[in-house]
Amino acid sequence: MKRKKLELTITVLIYLFSAVLAGVLSFYLLREDKLTPQFLQKNIFRNTLGPLCFAAFAAMSLRLYDGAYAFERISLWRSLWKSLGSTIALAGIWAAILLLQKNSVTQSRYYFVCSLLFFLPILAFLLFFVQNWTINHFYKTQSASFVLLATSSERAAEFSDFLKGDWYRKVAAIALLDRERRPEEAEEIDHIPVVAGRRDYVSWVQQNALDEIYLITEDTQEPDIIDAVRNFIQMGISVHLNLPTVEKLDRALALEEEKYSPAIQRTLLYARNGSPMLLLDQPEPKLRYMLIKRLIDILSGIVGSLIALLLFFILGAAIKLESPGPVLFSQERIGKNGRKFRMYKFRSMYQDAEKRKAELMEKNEMDGFMFKMKDDPRITKVGRFIRKTSLDEFPQFFNVLRGDMSLIGTRPPTVNEFKKYSNYHKRRLAMKPGITGMWQASGRSEIKDFEDVVRLDCKYIDNWSLWLDLKILAKTILVVVSGKGSE
Repeated sequence: MKRKKLELTITVLIYLFSAVLAGVLSFYLLREDKLTPQFLQKNIFRNTLGPLCFAAFAAMSLRLYDGAYAFERISLWRSLWKSLGSTIALAGIWAAILLLQKNSVTQSRYYFVCSLLFFLPILAFLLFFVQNWTINHFYKTQSASFVLLATSSERAAEFSDFLKGDWYRKVAAIALLDRERRPEEAEEIDHIPVVAGRRDYVSWVQQNALDEIYLITEDTQEPDIIDAVRNFIQMGISVHLNLPTVEKLDRALALEEEKYSPAIQRTLLYARNGSPMLLLDQPEPKLRYMLIKRLIDILSGIVGSLIALLLFFILGAAIKLESPGPVLFSQERIGKNGRKFRMYKFRSMYQDAEKRKAELMEKNEMDGFMFKMKDDPRITKVGRFIRKTSLDEFPQFFNVLRGDMSLIGTRPPTVNEFKKYSNYHKRRLAMKPGITGMWQASGRSEIKDFEDVVRLDCKYIDNWSLWLDLKILAKTILVVVSGKGSE
């Protein structure tokens, strides 16, 4: 489902970019002696690019209906042939629009023809290059969907082979359900490492970066399979099941009394080899809302990064004068579904803060895995000020700009905290971490129980919307201004 939305989005952008580029190139090529005065006197962008982009979108809709936009390995010749059909459709739709508008473009036919001649090769090249590059390289990136295949030794090679045919996914590991535990020596199937057996694959998932699990089993009566699926759902990881387990699992999930019942979206679909699968996933936000969220992150990341650079010169001297050491503090944190990244803040503690933390653990005011202490002796005087005003957080806007974090989300745990997580705790990492979130907006240090932090984060994930992000942002600003819970 996510792959299809990404394919459609990229294809729409390719068509629109091709139309805009073709129109602009035609205008600059012909403006000196081929375009009529009537044409040049009108609003060029409104009378040319607007109708051209609309016609390109309509032509794409006619040509790529019913999933025909799916990415596939194609030759440049085939890409050119596919683009020829779209160009012919564009010509007919654009001509109809111009005639109905009585548009001045009809008085400069050179522009109409030249734009079409540019559109054809541009579209063909972009479709060829983008699709082939994506298929060949996307699975190597951090944006790929990391997959664990859990099945028997007999079926592992078959299913890993068809999963590798999906450019959106990377098969990170294999768990063999007909073995008790991880093999003593390194073992691979189809060049994919075997990392666990039936008894330890849940714990392996808990400790590693993973987005999806394909669970293929013949036995519908095994209770440990039901327990494993329940654990994966609590972690916020998408689970693909073959149908023999579905009926029993559905009953078991409905009858279980859990302290937290995650929102689950069930989708029946088919794998590439035709096998029926049930996808158990968290509710998926609409793509346009996620694009808006990312756009907000980029804009806020640019503004916040510029402010952070200014603060670096203002606060840097004060930080170094009071405590020798770097101005910035960086630490490895855990992001979405277990991905590791390096987070940045202005240093607010003495350099030996991490060493002294063990001595102060008995004074920890948080119940759970997080550490919070009022009047923490490791914090410098400058550090207390920048924490009180939240100025220490500004370097994280660089993380937002890079895509490691979001403006609004859940707070990223440290590596040591993450290692202590239960399955339920890992669900708070099902979305990209943020600079602020439900916890910060609810009083930050006034919340003393880690379970309350997890409850707020899971509530945010299950009920996410742009409106909720705006409310959290507004509450965060009020909390920062008032200094409430900023110890």
